[in-house]
Amino acid sequence: MLTELYPQFLTIAILHLFAVMSPGPDFALIVRQSLCYNRKISIITSLGIGFGILFHIFLSITGVGIIISNSIILFDIIKISGGLYLMFLGYNSIASNVKIVLKVDQKSKNIKNNINAFLNGLITNILNPKATLFFLSLYTFIINNQPIVQIQIFYGIWMAIITTLWFCLLSIILTHSIIRKKIQKFLNIIQNITGIMLIAIGIQLIFFN
Repeated sequence: MLTELYPQFLTIAILHLFAVMSPGPDFALIVRQSLCYNRKISIITSLGIGFGILFHIFLSITGVGIIISNSIILFDIIKISGGLYLMFLGYNSIASNVKIVLKVDQKSKNIKNNINAFLNGLITNILNPKATLFFLSLYTFIINNQPIVQIQIFYGIWMAIITTLWFCLLSIILTHSIIRKKIQKFLNIIQNITGIMLIAIGIQLIFFN
């Protein structure tokens, strides 16, 4: 049984790893959170992204994802909402005061800010139509060949954990003291570039077919 599952698991793990490491909305968001706030906020955002993956897994296993992908109206609502949300985050990144990056923001310890950070990651991932199609494709063409639901769920949990760990690692790297010191002089520029990236990705999602 395990011998038969290994090739399938390896295929899924590799495809997912390439997908999660590719620059996209989640990647741009973590860069923004790391620059505008601190490690704690960025890691909490990473957890939100991980839970977003579980949402896509749920849609794929239950078949709801197929309904969404086949409904032009529902799919358009998701991609337009996701695009506008990313554009909103991008605008905030450009308009916010970069000075908050240089010191640990005491407000980030506030429960409200932690919840907002989590929701930023969750909403950004959930409203990404490319993520919806990616997981739907995995479950339609690869994982659905596996009739045991528990194994399908295991694959989903695995991908959610790996996604969270990857973005947590990225958060730790970007908020490291050495990295901070090197980019300190260019924070405004980097923050503006990140904001522009989020806006550009948002526009791309809106016109994504």
